[in-house]
Amino acid sequence: MKNPLRTLRLRLGAFAEKSLDASRSPLLRRLHGLEQQAGEQGRCLEVFTFMKWIRHATITTTPLISVVLPTRDRRERLERAIASVVCQTYSNWQLVVVDDGSVDTTSDFLARLDDTRIRCVRAGGLGICAARNIALGLTAGEIIAYLDDDNTFHEEWLKSVAWGFAQRPETSVLYGAFIVDNPSRNRKRDWLPKLYFRDYDHQGLARNNIADMGCIAHRAGLAEAHFDESLREMGDWDLFLRLTKDAPPLPLPAIACYYTTDAPNRSSFGPTHATDKARVRQKNKR
Repeated sequence: MKNPLRTLRLRLGAFAEKSLDASRSPLLRRLHGLEQQAGEQGRCLEVFTFMKWIRHATITTTPLISVVLPTRDRRERLERAIASVVCQTYSNWQLVVVDDGSVDTTSDFLARLDDTRIRCVRAGGLGICAARNIALGLTAGEIIAYLDDDNTFHEEWLKSVAWGFAQRPETSVLYGAFIVDNPSRNRKRDWLPKLYFRDYDHQGLARNNIADMGCIAHRAGLAEAHFDESLREMGDWDLFLRLTKDAPPLPLPAIACYYTTDAPNRSSFGPTHATDKARVRQKNKR
């Protein structure tokens, strides 16, 4: 289907090139904004439709899905994250929790868990990427999914992942949508929760990440399925770039996780933010 806003913008762009600098045209900027809004609304409708449908869908294959979950000093958040895995409508999962040197009551909480599908190990404060690598070495599933300790899965996410890979057996990687609780925390704008489900473009992905760690799933045994332990931040972005460098992922219009912005001790926008971002871009430059 043709996009009328895009068609109008292209026609106006041709005219603007003859009469003025297109980059300074308020009309063209406005049309570009409307085009982006229309695209976002279309993707939101796809997600809404899929989530209504997947709840009633029957899946024909039930591969073991291993979930990697690193944690440190977030006992209450961790309990909520683990509960979101236990509450999945898809039951054939394994959860590997790596406690990376917590000094709060995390170890006591993990010791009391009695679900045989959950495996907990202790690490010595090696960093989130190293903790994820430890967990990856302990996974037994055919499919790998990820969750951070301050976020939670949508209850239908693992079922959606199993369905997506069954429908596209040639696909090795997929990503879904996620909802951010407060996109502009401490600001007056964008204070309502917002759904993100961006189109995939590898060149665009090389400039900025489009998916949270909790939105990415891939088949086990991929050569690039490991984390760069020199990164304090953006290990998910680096992983996603490497996993999709040779073949595009499957964009699955399912809500993967709920992303929170108020957790303590967040690694995002820390002291290594600029250098980590530059390193990921440089590593994955084509």
